[in-house]
Amino acid sequence: MKRPQSALFDRLAAGSQLYAYPPESLRKLNELVKNKGRTLDVGCGDGTIPQAFDAPWVTGFDVSFRCAALARGRGVVSVVADAAGGFPYATDSFDTVYCVDVLHHLERRWRPVFDEVNRVLRPGGTLVIVEPDARNAFVRWTQAPDSPIRVAPCDNEPAIDPSDLLPLLQACGFEASCHSIHIEGEQVERSVFPLWQRLAKAPFTLLLSFLYRNVPNKFAIIVTKAGDTRGEVPAASRESAV
Repeated sequence: MKRPQSALFDRLAAGSQLYAYPPESLRKLNELVKNKGRTLDVGCGDGTIPQAFDAPWVTGFDVSFRCAALARGRGVVSVVADAAGGFPYATDSFDTVYCVDVLHHLERRWRPVFDEVNRVLRPGGTLVIVEPDARNAFVRWTQAPDSPIRVAPCDNEPAIDPSDLLPLLQACGFEASCHSIHIEGEQVERSVFPLWQRLAKAPFTLLLSFLYRNVPNKFAIIVTKAGDTRGEVPAASRESAV
């Protein structure tokens, strides 16, 4: 029986950190949007990424109770919620929405997420999507469900090709651009796979990671919602956001 993702990530985040990111990767994520304003991080994990945002106010949510608790410990206002089940925030609440390494967990249930982003994002606001890039062979092999060198914690979370997302975003009325990016990050808890599997896979993954070390491993889609009314949201809308 497969463990629910919430329970799995509760276990992976049992310590003080879920993923470890070098400062350069956090800087790249932060710089994807210059003027963030009120910012929401969808699937905020342990709060390491939103903690690095130079935004005046940041909140987030995660499917994992433990991750949301760790994020609060890092100063990120966080609640427990499922990205595919509706966002617990008021309409037009945010200037910027980040969605980093979340969509591949959702078994292609992306349209409800984009509809909710469209609802909570103010006109003229920005959505940032960052995902493992299936166009990179190393990423594709290490996340493919049936791959002998899969390192992804769940067996139904293949990497995404951005061409699968762009038509859905355009159908929501968003203007989107896409570019490649290299982001380093390491899962702290390594016990998802038995030790013998990790040892057997190690030579292949280390070799491939070396060969693909200079190839971008993720893509970043920057989306703009139509309209430009930044600075004009009524106070009532601002006060109703969690």
